[in-house]
Amino acid sequence: MKAIVSLIDGLPLKDLNAQIELTFDDQNFIIVEKGFSGFKKIAASTFTIPLTNIIDTLQTTEEEFVEKSKSVIGRGAAGGLLFGPAGLILGGLSGIGNKKSTKKSHLYVVSYVSSDMQLKNITFSMPSLMTGVTKKFDDQLHKKLKATTPNDLVFDYRNQEPQKEFNL
Repeated sequence: MKAIVSLIDGLPLKDLNAQIELTFDDQNFIIVEKGFSGFKKIAASTFTIPLTNIIDTLQTTEEEFVEKSKSVIGRGAAGGLLFGPAGLILGGLSGIGNKKSTKKSHLYVVSYVSSDMQLKNITFSMPSLMTGVTKKFDDQLHKKLKATTPNDLVFDYRNQEPQKEFNL
């Protein structure tokens, strides 16, 4: 099973806009940066994290408030076409200011202990269409993690009291 995502933060990729393929085997969580050689897709970089070092994974959403300027010219032209000169003025006036909308980002976060024993996170984003596939991938990964004996530091992190709040 695999999931296709994009990197937000946490890895030194060659191409920050590269497509990322997440997989795992019996011992490692595998992150492959996909690149192109001509028309063929190739693995540009591969990162592995031992399953014994993974603390947890989380699939979540983040809402961003996006402010966009209204188009004075566009609204004025539309008003003018529909209602003549008066519509031109009223349409233009309705285009003054900003409109606010919400943009929802789908995230996948992997928390792990690095080889130098530091707590680290890798944050990925995914399109809405991939959330179901990533959920199935995460469920399979969690089953594999439960069957894996974590290292001592990971064991300690997993058995801490859960936080009351989690802010991204």
